[in-house]
Amino acid sequence: MKRIGISILLFLLHLNGSSQSTKGITGKPDTSYSLYSAYASTIKSNPEAKIVNEFHSSSIVTEKNVTYCIAGNRKLLMDVFYPKQKNSAKRIAIIIVHGGGWRTGNRTLHHPLAQRLADLGYVCFTPEYRLSTEALYPAGVYDVKSSIRWVRKNAAKYNIDPDEIVVVGHSAGGELAAMMGATNGIVSFEGDGCNKNISPKESIWTSKVNAVIDMDGLLAFIHAESGEGDDSKRTSAATNWFGYSKTENPELWKQGSPLTHIGPHTPPTLFINSNVARMHAGRDDYIKILNEYNIYTEIKYFDAPHSFVLFEPWFTTMVQSIDAFLKKVFDKKNISSTVITVAQDGSGNYKTVQEALNVVPVNNKSRIIIYIRNGIYYEKLLLDSTKSFVTLIGEDKFKTILTYNDHTGKIAQNGDSINTRTSWSFKIKADNFTAKDLTFQNDAGFNAGQAVAVESDGDKAVFKNCRFIGNQDVLFTNSDNSRQYYEKCYIEGTTDFIFGSSTVWFEKCHIHSKKNSHITAASTPKENEFGYIFNECILTGDTSLHGVSLGRPWRRYAHVVYMNCFIGEHIKLEGWSNWNNTDNYKTTRYFEYKNYGPSSDPAKRVDWSKQLTDEEIIKYKIENVFNGWDPEK
Repeated sequence: MKRIGISILLFLLHLNGSSQSTKGITGKPDTSYSLYSAYASTIKSNPEAKIVNEFHSSSIVTEKNVTYCIAGNRKLLMDVFYPKQKNSAKRIAIIIVHGGGWRTGNRTLHHPLAQRLADLGYVCFTPEYRLSTEALYPAGVYDVKSSIRWVRKNAAKYNIDPDEIVVVGHSAGGELAAMMGATNGIVSFEGDGCNKNISPKESIWTSKVNAVIDMDGLLAFIHAESGEGDDSKRTSAATNWFGYSKTENPELWKQGSPLTHIGPHTPPTLFINSNVARMHAGRDDYIKILNEYNIYTEIKYFDAPHSFVLFEPWFTTMVQSIDAFLKKVFDKKNISSTVITVAQDGSGNYKTVQEALNVVPVNNKSRIIIYIRNGIYYEKLLLDSTKSFVTLIGEDKFKTILTYNDHTGKIAQNGDSINTRTSWSFKIKADNFTAKDLTFQNDAGFNAGQAVAVESDGDKAVFKNCRFIGNQDVLFTNSDNSRQYYEKCYIEGTTDFIFGSSTVWFEKCHIHSKKNSHITAASTPKENEFGYIFNECILTGDTSLHGVSLGRPWRRYAHVVYMNCFIGEHIKLEGWSNWNNTDNYKTTRYFEYKNYGPSSDPAKRVDWSKQLTDEEIIKYKIENVFNGWDPEK
């Protein structure tokens, strides 16, 4: 997910040639949205609506006008509601952010909700934040982040579990709540607010939230369905918030949208929606991405007006939905997936990748996501066969690098001489492994000999948008019964840099040769119909190369197919090599279909390779090759 920090945004604004408009800043509170104005609007079409008033109970402690931050000369206040009864177990904290188009409204709107949730055992906070009458975006984002840090800073005082902090918001507050979850750990969104460096051991990551509840808050300002940006009759709420119209600075509107920033760092999310469709803008796209990362999400729908959160007959059911969702999220037995963060600066759960792999339970049955922040992780990594359903996701494939430098002939720490099968930087024995946006590397050097970057042995392995960097024997697909899928990956090497006996599909990958040698060394078993299949791939080489082969047979029945691929001029015209004139070539299954490029001429190929016909290529479909396994599911 592309992330542009605030400093870069300001640079973009400078380039835009215009500055944020401050004409909406009045310095006076806008009181146009209140409980009673919302009620007057709601009963026109929903006469059954009844105001939910504050209730006062001796079982709830209330602290009002608590200062959580001073922004310039502005004191930012919050109110706190929590159970009077002492509890040995740590409680869940709920921060409730009010709506009002980022311009009006106030924290008292949700006092009844805070009181009701406190009565159920939660500790609730209702912070105010600077509205667009006071300060432009991203000031309000910074303020809510400051309130989260204040809550975590005071966790002990209120008996709060610092790993169970929830942000709830309605309308504009719902958008801000979603923004908190979407920008978890993105430093540029922390701003210059308060309560940083909570303790010497903690970092800016202390604004992390562990769950989000978005009540009718849009997820993307730039969605046409949001309705924001039409300033023909009056200045829209978002235009006042950003200080730019949508056409003046669409990039800023995009960067202010939660949908732009979500990823594996985003927490479980509950959407509570009315029947006002524009308030769902971006929700379906948001949920689609959450599902890709196996992040738990729910939708609760009310056939009700936008201000339903303030009124019965919807209020009580809404409170019950919030309570049920949080019990589900924070009951470890019910969490459908776990996200572990690795960061070298200490801002995650672990500083090394192996530490994160080690905590995966033996005989694991549910998906565990390990999100790895940018850095060069110099580790020899092993994922055991008992630790299935692991997904590794890098922050940036060019900047998140897993590397080591073992190679043949090197002496290991135990005194053994390393060989090809022990030279791996990362060995993956587990089934159902997935990797995205990572670089896997063996940096032993050009002349080091065999030096494996990744040995992938498990079944149903998926690699997307990854880079495999090394020289000889880079990618070892080492299991007769393993099915593996590589999509939009970059793989470079010198000799036999894709080798092994597995059934592997390479989709739209870039294969780059650095030496006049061989790309593949397949050892497909005789009984396996399929080996290596390259579809719509691009084959390139260093400019000095003209003698690279598409492959040579490590074993007699090697099966390799290139179909619809670009074949660069570095590939020798005969295409294939017979492995030092042994008899292996007599039983190889080396096929091509409709390749193109300077070295793709079928007439020049060795006579023991074959060009497939339209009829023969039909069987080369993923579902057939993988015998029913769909790597997209």
